[in-house]
Parts: sequence; structure tokens; C-alpha cells
Amino acid sequence: MDMAWFRDLSITILGFVTTVVLIFAAILVYRLYRKAKSALKLAESAAKKAYDTVTVVQEFIKPLLPIISLIQGVCGGLGASVKYSVREIMKEERTMNKDNAVGLVLVYSVE
Repeated sequence: MDMAWFRDLSITILGFVTTVVLIFAAILVYRLYRKAKSALKLAESAAKKAYDTVTVVQEFIKPLLPIISLIQGVCGGLGASVKYSVREIMKEERTMNKDNAVGLVLVYSVE
């Protein structure tokens, strides 16, 4: 037996092992690809459902926006008028209290 036979055997074994490793790596990469693809499809469908939900809600709310704006405006106006009325009432009460106090002082000073 010479060295050529041993060299050929080594090359054959190395080729076989390399082929097995490459097939194993290809299978792993393919399985990873399939898992990633299914995960991406799930994420895409979830995003599409969320987008569709938001779109449906927006389309439902669009006709109501003028009504909601009107209601907010009326509430804001009522709130401002109530604040103004309360201020005026408080101002009148303070004035009346001062007038009553002055009147009491005048009544006591006259007697």
C-alpha cells in the first residue's frame, strides 16, 4: 500500500463529512427560514388587523367630529360664563358686605 491510497481515503472521508455537515447546516437554515417566515406573517397579519381596527375607528369617528367639536365649544362657553357669573356674584357680595359694614358703623355711630 502506498500513500496515494491513504490520501484518496482521507479525501473521500473528508468529502463525506463535509457533505453531511453542509446538509445539516442547510436543513437548520431552512427550518430557521420557515420559522422566521411564519413569525413575520403573524406579525404582518397582527399589524394589518391593528391598522384595520384603527381605520375602522377613525372612519366611525369622522362624522362625529363636528358634533363633538360643537359640544366641546358649548361646554367651554358655559364653563366660562359660569366662572364669570361666579366672579360677578362674589364681587357683588363683597360690595354688599362693605356697604353693610359701613351702614352698621354709621348706625352705631349715630346712636
